[in-house]
Amino acid sequence: MFRLLLLCMLLSSARGVAFCPQGCTCDDDTLVVSCVEANLDVIPITLNPAIQRLVLKYNRVKSVDAAFQFYGDLQYVDLSHNSLVSITNRSFEAQKNLVEFHLNHNRMSQITNTTFDGLKQLKVLSLRGNFLEDLPDRLFVLLHLLEELDLGQNRIARIDSAAFDGLQSLRVLYLDDNLLKVVPTPTFPYLSSLAELHVGLNVFSSLSDDTFKGLTKLSILDVSDASLVNVTDNAFRGLGTLRKLVLTGNRLTTIPTKQLSVLARVEELSIGQNEFRIVEALAFQ
Repeated sequence: MFRLLLLCMLLSSARGVAFCPQGCTCDDDTLVVSCVEANLDVIPITLNPAIQRLVLKYNRVKSVDAAFQFYGDLQYVDLSHNSLVSITNRSFEAQKNLVEFHLNHNRMSQITNTTFDGLKQLKVLSLRGNFLEDLPDRLFVLLHLLEELDLGQNRIARIDSAAFDGLQSLRVLYLDDNLLKVVPTPTFPYLSSLAELHVGLNVFSSLSDDTFKGLTKLSILDVSDASLVNVTDNAFRGLGTLRKLVLTGNRLTTIPTKQLSVLARVEELSIGQNEFRIVEALAFQ
């Protein structure tokens, strides 16, 4: 209680006189604060409370505390490459204007559906390079305006069917470089606006019929380096809007001619670094 009271007193005084910590650059005209490699252990509490952009990457910040509650005008925050293990629920209730949030390359193993409570305007969220292992139902249900979500380079092995409930505005999703053994097809009905899906560097081995059912607006699909051995005849059924397909670095032994034939609008196909023995004359007909 004493520590919290002391923090509030400090924050209150900080509103009167802004102080720029050593190793940071603070611009009161552009309302931008950058503390890159500034050896910070905590989020500064003496900054101009009107700042709109805060960059704290490559520090040693271990927790998100009450400091954020006093920077209600933030639109962009970069906390990447720190030592965050967890985030207290509702730590961002005051961030009603935050649009872009980078938490990549920390040490977080778990988030909940109230971790990002308050981020009503958030459009870009990066959690790349953490230690997340599973995505439970309705995890991002409060982020209705989110357009880009990066969950790549984690340890995700399980995604519940309603994990992406509420993400009707999502256009770009990165799930690459995880431990997924199957494409999370049951989650796709919640992603009606998705235009880009990156699921490479997983261990699928096979794409079954209707794997991407529900992704009627998809234009870019990356399934590279996913240990694919087999692609069934109707694996790409329903992807009538697809324009770019990446299948490089798999273990395919033949060109999946029939499977690709349904992709009438594809303009770019990357399929190198597989195990093709021969390429038939009409393989790309």
